[in-house]
Amino acid sequence: MLTFTAKLTVKAGQEQEFERIMSIAVPKVREEPGNRAYIFHRSTQDPRVFMLYEEYDDQAALEAHRAHLREMDIDLRALLDGPPIVEFYEKLA
Repeated sequence: MLTFTAKLTVKAGQEQEFERIMSIAVPKVREEPGNRAYIFHRSTQDPRVFMLYEEYDDQAALEAHRAHLREMDIDLRALLDGPPIVEFYEKLA
């Protein structure tokens, strides 16, 4: 199981566009084989900061997810203010 968070800071003025794109992507990602969780959050302290909590069965499922995003033509890099901060976790309970 792969469990991680991705913290994304969006450029000022791009928050609504980012949310619009993610509102389309999230339900589709949740249907991917091997996806166990894909939960989208916004910071309560900074409206430009978003976080995704993600779980996949294995590395192959994560790679399939990345390919699926490309197939959906979702490339968020132009909306981001710097690279995502990704942290992997070991599920204990």
